[in-house]
Amino acid sequence: DTDFWGNTLVGQRRNLADWLRLQAYGFTWAATSVDQVYLPYTPRRNDFDENINWHDYTKEIGVSAQDLAFDVLSAGDQLLTDVPLIIINQPIFIADGSNSDLHYNAWYPRWFYDRWRTLMNQQTQTARWQYLDLWDSIPPAEFTDSPVHLTPAGSQQLSALIAQAILGFSR
Repeated sequence: DTDFWGNTLVGQRRNLADWLRLQAYGFTWAATSVDQVYLPYTPRRNDFDENINWHDYTKEIGVSAQDLAFDVLSAGDQLLTDVPLIIINQPIFIADGSNSDLHYNAWYPRWFYDRWRTLMNQQTQTARWQYLDLWDSIPPAEFTDSPVHLTPAGSQQLSALIAQAILGFSR
């Protein structure tokens, strides 16, 4: 609900400026057929050090379900009672370089990610959520500058897997 000033041009200036900016970009996109310039990037790392801590968590301390945000998923599930929901664990780059026996990639030490997946699987089974675990479904060559950014071919592979799952879950 907006007040009087919120319904005026002054009150809507941010929305109007955003709209005008997007309209102006439209001319350049139409003229050049380019809507984004992709600059060279640094490829994702394949070699890692021996440190296997994840933020403040160590393998000795571990991680538990209480440390994760499963309560947020539960709240969403309770709100969307009439909407089918599939939780998808996105694919990650799996390294094969130095210390790849300790790390899946630059973001996740193996102990942490394996524990997270175990907890997530337990949670989704207990709550009877539709869960699609695609963590290792895309080949490493299809990742670009981060452990989760895919090439166009990797994105096509992922979309095909998700489409297949949606059709399977809805039957």
